[in-house]
Amino acid sequence: MVDRRGFLLLATVVLAAPAFAVQQVSTDERDIRFEATGPEEGHAIILLAADVNVFAEVTAPLATQGFRVIVPYLRTADDAVLGQDVLELMNALHIPEAVLAGVEVGARVAARAAGLKPSRCVGLVTLNAAPQAGFAEAVGVMARTGQWRT
Repeated sequence: MVDRRGFLLLATVVLAAPAFAVQQVSTDERDIRFEATGPEEGHAIILLAADVNVFAEVTAPLATQGFRVIVPYLRTADDAVLGQDVLELMNALHIPEAVLAGVEVGARVAARAAGLKPSRCVGLVTLNAAPQAGFAEAVGVMARTGQWRT
């Protein structure tokens, strides 16, 4: 049985957590699934990894700072194709520029997307391992200090 205090605490946590739902957009080439949270008008941060769940502890702190956090589901393809997928996702979501942050394979994809269209990337954070403590803060600093042109 849950007491009133426990219920109210749980309700507060649930209501304070940003919504994070699987969505999908269609591009000329394919459909791209992604998860997004934070205000649509916020500066975009795109987090990239083979497994979207590695960002479970990263998305909420960034979204609560007012950033639009997007985590695409990467398909099996080479880094150049995946880099282009990121740019196509940005086009479909009308995102002119974003901070790109990736871990492991996502780091290579972020670097490839930034290399394909440098003007679309205002910051780049890459790790060769799973997100460590401080990753959300590093991405947040990059987003706050990025040279946003929009």
